[in-house]
Amino acid sequence: MAYEIHWLRRASNELDAIYQFYCGFASEQVAKRRIGRIIHSVDLLQNMPYLGRKDEDFTHIREYRYMVVLTYKVYYFVEDTGVYIASIWDCRQGGKAFS
Repeated sequence: MAYEIHWLRRASNELDAIYQFYCGFASEQVAKRRIGRIIHSVDLLQNMPYLGRKDEDFTHIREYRYMVVLTYKVYYFVEDTGVYIASIWDCRQGGKAFS
């Protein structure tokens, strides 16, 4: 059974910010390549929704999972037949996601 991918607003905005940053910092080609790698990795969750590791730091909220793509942690949760992409966290930043 294939799960449906849902991008929550926060994650969608973060994906756009990554694209905009790399367009300005490097080039549109680099930005598209980075975004493509993230989207490709997220698409794997359609058939393997539990591919990512559980994040024990956020179990008090819900069972968040994450997968590492390039320098990012893509946080998501599974509910019914959907995979909800909640946040894309740049691991080079200090602190934690969702703070």
